[in-house]
Amino acid sequence: MNRRLSETGDIPNFDDPYGSRMGNTNDFTGNQNWGYPGINYDDYGLKLNAQHLFCLAADSLSLPKYKPMSENSPKNVKDPTIHCDVGSFEIRESLLYLWSSAKAQMPEDVLVKTLRSVTEHKENLREHDVYLWYPPGDKGAEGMLKVVNSAYNGQASYNFDSEPADSSHDDLYRFWDIPKKFVGPNKLFVDVGSALGFTSMLISYLYPETVIVAIEPAAPSWLIQNLNYRCNLSHHQRQFVHPIFAGVGTKHHDDNDYMMKMIWRPTMTTATRSWNPEKDFDFANDMELTVHLRTLRSIIAEATPDDLPLGTPISVMNLDCEGCEYNLIPSMHETTFNSVGLVLGRTNWGFIPTIKKPSSERGKSTHERLCTHYNFAKRCKECCDFPTLSVKPRMRDNDEELLESKTLSDVAGGLCDGFDEWATEQNLHTIPDDYGWNEMSPFAAGT
Repeated sequence: MNRRLSETGDIPNFDDPYGSRMGNTNDFTGNQNWGYPGINYDDYGLKLNAQHLFCLAADSLSLPKYKPMSENSPKNVKDPTIHCDVGSFEIRESLLYLWSSAKAQMPEDVLVKTLRSVTEHKENLREHDVYLWYPPGDKGAEGMLKVVNSAYNGQASYNFDSEPADSSHDDLYRFWDIPKKFVGPNKLFVDVGSALGFTSMLISYLYPETVIVAIEPAAPSWLIQNLNYRCNLSHHQRQFVHPIFAGVGTKHHDDNDYMMKMIWRPTMTTATRSWNPEKDFDFANDMELTVHLRTLRSIIAEATPDDLPLGTPISVMNLDCEGCEYNLIPSMHETTFNSVGLVLGRTNWGFIPTIKKPSSERGKSTHERLCTHYNFAKRCKECCDFPTLSVKPRMRDNDEELLESKTLSDVAGGLCDGFDEWATEQNLHTIPDDYGWNEMSPFAAGT
């Protein structure tokens, strides 16, 4: 942590046209653009990564200033800068506490590789300007930004990172128009699969003092989301955001000691999962992780702040966890699930390879519960298995009287066209057990 930017001098050679002598190469982002022609001179300042951020917080690094070496040196080189306010004692102290926590919970190789893979990016979460940390070229982060900024200032609408919304999705619940009865002081928003924290940050900005429990199983994403919270949210805002490093298991693992293997990819940080095609694994950059699974009840008990009454029901649960819904939903007591005000997200049966699917029985119990919530009934084809299921009505702030529920067929409309063929192709009713689902491997063999 206390190494200088360069082992041979205080200032990197900015005149090197290929960046090959710009400080110690181990100190840079790992961005594959380094060392190749065609780099824009605007990028010739040092590419600061999260390792540098922690060194700045520890006061063991100072940033160099650009000094032209000759009259032919480029004139428009930007000095290296960082927007996370490490000059603030509160943020600096918070970052150093995070460093200690990460060192205690993450293998050293995973920690270092993560820090070197992420850089700061100027973005916006709707009307809020932010500087987000994520790996360059991360399609998952870029896709999540499309989702949270959907329909903002003329931008296109997305249901998920790779799924543009069409006109039939106009009335889906969106993060920016959640009815006020579900968010605000003393309301509990549980973000299952919180990735780099973009959704939790948006909820914090839009609905102040909503208590947010952000559950993330992948150590690299957990660390990066904590950087994003500390570098963008105020101290007051962070008092209501509770990041938890864990995966969600089933009630049968109530000793909280079950493990699962997952793959984390810096090019798709929103898709940490246990059912990856083997052929897609990038040995140079991807990481195989062992994830600790815990019950949702134990996570909520740990994360619920003292000033929120114990047993406060979940107002909103956002499920974006690459299949963990098949662990979580069947394990919830019926009364607990029914107390959840609103469930957002999607189901993943159609995406999981057959060899890694959970049992059809587990799938049915998951789908039958989730499909009572409007967004699932509207856009998840698995729900078409229950055409007469009663679906909670789509609520809005200006509704003055109790709305009537509709059947799933009424809500889904054309979504269910061709369902029988889809169900056969996806083995919706023919997976006999959880053998593949519980297999201790992050890969779907043969894919």
